[in-house]
Amino acid sequence: MSGNNREIIHFLSASDRINYGDLLFPIIFKKFAEEGGYKIKLYNYGIVKSNLSKFGAMPTLSYIDLLKNTENNQGGKLVIGGGEVFFADWNKLYSFINPIYYKLNKYKRVQKLMIPKLLLAKNRVDVPFCPSKSELKNDKLKLYFSSVGGSFSGRANSNSNLKIKDTLNSASLLSVRDERVKTSMEQNGLKARLVPDSALIISDYFTQGFLRDKISENCKIIKEPYIFLQIGNFKGPRNLKQFILDLKEVSSLLKLNIVLCPIGKAAGHEDHVILKKIKAYENSFTYIDPESIFDIMYLISHASLYIGTSLHGIITAQSFSVPFIGLNNKLIKVSSYMKTWISESMDCLQFDEISKVTDIFSEWNHSMLLDKTTEQKQLVRDNLKFILCDGE
Repeated sequence: MSGNNREIIHFLSASDRINYGDLLFPIIFKKFAEEGGYKIKLYNYGIVKSNLSKFGAMPTLSYIDLLKNTENNQGGKLVIGGGEVFFADWNKLYSFINPIYYKLNKYKRVQKLMIPKLLLAKNRVDVPFCPSKSELKNDKLKLYFSSVGGSFSGRANSNSNLKIKDTLNSASLLSVRDERVKTSMEQNGLKARLVPDSALIISDYFTQGFLRDKISENCKIIKEPYIFLQIGNFKGPRNLKQFILDLKEVSSLLKLNIVLCPIGKAAGHEDHVILKKIKAYENSFTYIDPESIFDIMYLISHASLYIGTSLHGIITAQSFSVPFIGLNNKLIKVSSYMKTWISESMDCLQFDEISKVTDIFSEWNHSMLLDKTTEQKQLVRDNLKFILCDGE
């Protein structure tokens, strides 16, 4: 592989499925490198080859391409681009991409076969987003983990955990996105840098003016002001009808319309399933089926308030200075992120606590959040610069 005198960077993330947050990582990295004038040749990988460019994403090469391109090619950089990926296994990741395998993966016999590991990585790499240099057959490869999520589980001295720790110890950068992950690393003898999710700087590259020219016709009919509502299909309320009634009350009190918009459509996320149910119950709500990541960004950036279960919905709202409220306090990664970067007292609401939205919205401290966001954006930029400049 020739980089034409440019530094070759292999970028690996879960950007091969329609899940809004995962699609952002390589885009942001590329934009930052272009903005800084860094001379790089970027190869973008998922676990499978994909082309979701119609949805605004960067195409991905496959994991087998990654193995081919790094094997015996001494040197170079591999950047793990973010997300809750540290300990994701092949079965789970492939089930998000393949709906048929998603159903089959519920059976333990299928899980034990480890078909995706054989099919997608030639049985060479145990943990997809934590590959060792020996597994990649490149001892001089530099590993960079960029604001990643995930925590150790099971016995600390298990073969799997020991192998992961060896890989993380060998990394040129181990940056994690919240205190929960940092604590998990420290409890296992690893030093990690605490850095906000890289999606936080998305508003620096996609202004509202830019997005206005990119959005589909669906978005142009939305009447402001409104609440942007998103819920993951398996993360919603037990009593959906009561939740809708409570939401209507909030909508009336705040004089804000309700816009329903899915962020994740991949198997295991399926926001559209539950949001369409909500629309069927309450026709006064507006349902938008996004045609691209730009539709999602635009609708969040123009909202008066974001409410949802998606971490990257919350991060996008923060980036565009839109008030946000997380739903479902069982979602540890969302609660931990907000407690780390916004306030120790901030937590996701339960679905039967929607009445609290009016007070939270009226008491929102815009200037405080703007100051925090400005500081946190700089941390993200410093982290990306560290990767591109080898820590210099």
